[in-house]
Order: sequence, then C-alpha cells, then structure tokens
Amino acid sequence: MRIPVLVTLLSVAISTAALADASVAGRWQANLDKSVAINMTISPNGDWSSETLQHSKVVRKMKGTYSQTPTGGDSGTIVFTPTQVSVKNGEPVQTETDQYELANNGRQLKLTSEGDTMVFKKH
Repeated sequence: MRIPVLVTLLSVAISTAALADASVAGRWQANLDKSVAINMTISPNGDWSSETLQHSKVVRKMKGTYSQTPTGGDSGTIVFTPTQVSVKNGEPVQTETDQYELANNGRQLKLTSEGDTMVFKKH
C-alpha cells in the first residue's frame, strides 16, 4: 500500500517541478536589428528551440534543454544547454547562462549574458 502512495507523491513532485518553468514558457521573438531576429520556443517541460534569421533566412537552428532557478517572482537564472545545432556561420555554440527578467505581465523576457541583453516579446 505504501509503494503506490510514494509513487503518486513522486509523480506529483516531478510534475510540480516541471511547472515551475512555466513562467518563461511560450513562443518568443527578439529583433536584434533591422536584419536579424531570433524566434525561440520554451516549453514548460525543460525543452527549448530557437532559430536565428538574417535577412529573413535561417542561419542557425538549435534545440536543447534548460534549467531555471528563480530568484524572485519574475527573475532568476536560466541555463540553456544545446543538444542539436545547425549553424551556417558564426562561433561554436555552447551552454549559455543568462539572468532573466519577465516584464509586462509576462509578455516580455529579458535575457542578459556577459553584459549583453536581448529583449524578447511573447507571441
């Protein structure tokens, strides 16, 4: 009798942990300048994918996992770990640690890494 109860509790705990990432989940877009945009999808289950477009052509696609450590209601640290990468040009892709901040009722996501900030809008 105790094993089914423990399995149920463990299942609820795992589900709750996955929902903790729901604050940053969604489809996001950042326009870096007139010719470069990043489309990113973050799932509440810890997966993410992105594609970088330059002059409306895909120059980089990535997929991977992420972990999120909230430090406040709308901020914290997020670590993106790529597992699949397709790059036409540019530097090698590696794990990225960002400070994140949600604004505008969760409609804006700011990611800051090494002093550079990208602002994403939710779609």
